[in-house]
Amino acid sequence: MTVQEQLVSLLSNATPALGRVYPLIAPDGAARPYIVFQRISANAQNVLSGASGLSNTRVQVSVYATTYAQAQEIAAGIDALMAGWSVQNVSILSQDFYEPDAKLHRVSSDYSIWHT
Repeated sequence: MTVQEQLVSLLSNATPALGRVYPLIAPDGAARPYIVFQRISANAQNVLSGASGLSNTRVQVSVYATTYAQAQEIAAGIDALMAGWSVQNVSILSQDFYEPDAKLHRVSSDYSIWHT
């Protein structure tokens, strides 16, 4: 199972988004709130003797909601889930946005995930 599949499994039923977790872009007409994730970068870690078998993947998780409060609440819940996840990860940064065309609030959080 890829780290992205593991992430979807972690987030799918543990947030008010109720399984609305999509790679890259949400489908047209997706019920709100929803979560979109994307891989920002992925690097295999090497040591002097060759490949270590360990990879570092940076993932951005964005929450889209009709209210700022709901986007903040879901993002905080995701942060708690990530902190308790059995896969080692570190929160890098979080930003708030408003998407005027869609009339949605967005909170985007980046995580550095170490995995095999």
